Amino acid sequence: MAITQAKKLELITKHAKHFTSKSEATPVLQGVHYCADGSAVCTDRHTLLRIGGVHNFTEEFTSHAKTGATVEGVFPDTSRIIPQELPTQITLINAGLRRTDLKDAIARVKVALEAAKLSGDRSYVARLALVGSDVRIATNNDDTPYRFSAGINADIYGPDAEVSFNAEYLLNALNVFKDAGSNRVIIGITGAMSPIVCRDEENEIDAIVLPYRIPKEVAA
Repeated sequence: MAITQAKKLELITKHAKHFTSKSEATPVLQGVHYCADGSAVCTDRHTLLRIGGVHNFTEEFTSHAKTGATVEGVFPDTSRIIPQELPTQITLINAGLRRTDLKDAIARVKVALEAAKLSGDRSYVARLALVGSDVRIATNNDDTPYRFSAGINADIYGPDAEVSFNAEYLLNALNVFKDAGSNRVIIGITGAMSPIVCRDEENEIDAIVLPYRIPKEVAA
């Protein structure tokens, strides 16, 4: 179901705090950039949130995510880091009482995050893998008593793929779509070291999570 412009503005305002930089060394990345094409985007270089059709402003500008004050500086061109082609797609369907893929995926990512925290991993690393007809999320560190692995119900397309990432970042991304009421969310994987793309095509929402590089012997 398509959402209104007001709802999109509400989403970017509510969730920007999870996608903007906490460092004062890069003030422009503490803000939400309102682009000339009507979209709004924010990024901390590890994650990115872009929503199309947010505003009708005639000039682009950057507004501080917390204070709303105008932030001076050139906002980086983020269009180049948003993959358009997604060879491997994990599609979460939310269709009334029949399927609750997004809700279930959020629950599993939450458990993966807690398992990573209990294991002492401050990077909160988890692994998402599509092998054959099976989609699974797991914590990477299998040498601790806090191991976690669970399947995710989803429609799948494309070749097998695997990527490691910060579970908290992915949870923040999925929560945007939960609040948007998205009926269909694509999780796109283009490679082990390429960004994970979470996309609601109908509402022009993209949430990007950069991958986490881990040693091969740990990933095995």
